Amino acid sequence: MSAASGHRSRPEPDPERPEPQRAAAPSGSTGLGHLDIEQRLALLKKQFREQTAPDAAAEAEAAPKPATKPASHVLLRRGIKTLVAIAVVAAVVWLPTQRLFQTTSVEAVVNARTLTLRAPIEGVVSFDSATPAAVGASFNAGAPLLHVTNSRADRARLDDLRRMAERAETDVAVLKDRLDNATRMQAQYSEQTQLFRQGRIAQLEARLQESQNNLSSATTRQEETAAILERATSLDAQGFQPKAQLDKARRDNTIARFDALSIEQRIKGIQVELDAARNGTFLGDSYNDRPTSAQRADDLRLQMSELSAQLKEKQATLEQLKKDVALEDARYRRNFAAPVIVPSSGTVWEVLTAQGEHVERGQDLVRMLDCNAAVVTAVVSESDYNRLSIGTQATFRFRDGDTRPMIGHVVSLTGVATAASNFAIAPSSLRKEQYRVTVDVPALNGQGCKLGRTGQVVFGNKVDAPVAATAQ
Repeated sequence: MSAASGHRSRPEPDPERPEPQRAAAPSGSTGLGHLDIEQRLALLKKQFREQTAPDAAAEAEAAPKPATKPASHVLLRRGIKTLVAIAVVAAVVWLPTQRLFQTTSVEAVVNARTLTLRAPIEGVVSFDSATPAAVGASFNAGAPLLHVTNSRADRARLDDLRRMAERAETDVAVLKDRLDNATRMQAQYSEQTQLFRQGRIAQLEARLQESQNNLSSATTRQEETAAILERATSLDAQGFQPKAQLDKARRDNTIARFDALSIEQRIKGIQVELDAARNGTFLGDSYNDRPTSAQRADDLRLQMSELSAQLKEKQATLEQLKKDVALEDARYRRNFAAPVIVPSSGTVWEVLTAQGEHVERGQDLVRMLDCNAAVVTAVVSESDYNRLSIGTQATFRFRDGDTRPMIGHVVSLTGVATAASNFAIAPSSLRKEQYRVTVDVPALNGQGCKLGRTGQVVFGNKVDAPVAATAQ
């Protein structure tokens, strides 16, 4: 037996040994006894083809022959088919080939910067029960995210300022009362002075009138004595009157003349006093130029001036103290309770504190995604990186879903250096290449936070001109 084949081999026929008699084989199988199974199967297939060949030829001769088309139609159809095949092949080959000549990213992911909200004061953290600061929650700009309360805030300065303000208010009230009393008394003394002045003027006018009347009498008497002296002188010259009578007449005339002169001078003095009284000055032998009521009114007027100055000073001090109290009260309120305000619309990325936790001033509390400043972080090969520059135009497409192109430009080329650490997704997590590029895509800002979605960036060769800053 043969070990390679694994089948039992047929024994070799002995030519000297006569073969045994076999039964007569049927028609068509004559001479098959000495063949094995494979040889018999091949012989049967050959006989079958010989029997079916005449039938197929007869059927082919009986079938109607198709009409022969012109050669030009055949060439046209062949030409159209050839052109279509060439176009398909060109499209299939050109699209991949075109991408080989484009500068594209190896990896690209939508990224956003994180905003770290820190504790403005020392205190205990409390969340709003209506809108808790949970991871994934969205907040609009200006919304309070959480509150920090410090029950141990120092208010000693505020209390001191309030006490000083209350004391200043008391002083202002006292000064106002004193000023009102002084004003009232000064008005009374001024009224008394006016009445005294009016009475003094009336008195002087009466004395003036009396003196004028006395002057008239003295003038008349002087005229009489002058006439008597004239007669006495005439009689003395004739020797009819004694010498003593003449001397008496002369004396009486002299006295009468001096009495008239004295009354005239008294009238002048009264007139001076009257004019001074009318001007507010009082002259006399038994008092000074101002009556007691006028002097008291003057003292009260001076006191009123001093009180007014003190009142203005106290009022100014009170106003300043009120401002200081307001500022200190605002400072105390800021140190007592302070809300943590969301600076820009975004989504909570990480919560670093808990309800009731005591935090220090400046401690990190929450990190938020700035959804209004989404960018694309991409990595490229070294050769592509060396062809890029700040401002290079770029087109970003998502790999699935909305694949519409979004125009942007390169804003940062960090290469193998460590990129900014405030990105939500660290650029170092893109590991297929080491050269990192940041692309600003404005169209992403109005589509919400699509952080983490992947895509592809195709860079152009044109560099945008620097954009001038516009005044706001």
